[in-house]
Amino acid sequence: MVTNAELLVGGNMVQRAADLVMALRVTFPNVYVTDKYRGDHEWLWLYGVGALEMDFARKKHVKSGRHVWLWDLGYFDRKNHMRCSVDHDHPQHWLAQAALDGTRWAALKLPLREDYQRDGPIILIGLGMKSRLYLHEHEWERLRYLTLRKRFPHHEIIYRPKPGSGPPVELGCRVDEHSPIERLLKGASLVVCRHSNVACDAAVAGVPFECEDGAAVWLQSRPYTVDNRLEFLQRLAWWQWKNSELEQAWDFVSHLVTPQLQEAS
Repeated sequence: MVTNAELLVGGNMVQRAADLVMALRVTFPNVYVTDKYRGDHEWLWLYGVGALEMDFARKKHVKSGRHVWLWDLGYFDRKNHMRCSVDHDHPQHWLAQAALDGTRWAALKLPLREDYQRDGPIILIGLGMKSRLYLHEHEWERLRYLTLRKRFPHHEIIYRPKPGSGPPVELGCRVDEHSPIERLLKGASLVVCRHSNVACDAAVAGVPFECEDGAAVWLQSRPYTVDNRLEFLQRLAWWQWKNSELEQAWDFVSHLVTPQLQEAS
């Protein structure tokens, strides 16, 4: 029974986030629920950190030496899964500590592909409006595009703005906001993003990627082999869960991060 956690509930959540918060409240009825951070508990639970109040609470709680369980939209099968992390926006800092078990990845039934083509286009993944504000990265796409243009003068660059985040940045290259990611990756030579989940999609597709943050940083520091891609995806699958699996998710996270905290698990 969880007795040492505070669930911070914010406003303006998408429906899947609201469903997750409700599932957390139902699954763990003894968790303290609040709409204003108090910091009285060992763990802080919250959805997303893009909102200022969530980011403030997360940073303050981590600075105190305690842990935050963060939730957001899933990496794969996003209709049914939500992703989580501890303390950081993404779980790259925790992937190596979890036992390598491929059962959760196998259940997704997403076979690895080999869509890479050496002379194919470079896919530049844009930031969403919330990310630009949260990260203070208002010129990221433009600066990255100019760098890529110098590095790869003979490659086509396709700019993929985040759907639904306002008008795309004008870069002077082809824009594709609507094609499914799987189709856009087929025949690509490189994916470039700041922290997007598309880097994880690229790992499935066998397309090399460059990222500055996000779970795929773990794979970026290793040789880009089939075995390493599969290991990354198997580990990553332990960081996304269905609402019906929240007890299992908490058991996994709490024992991985703080096995000595008997009160919190």
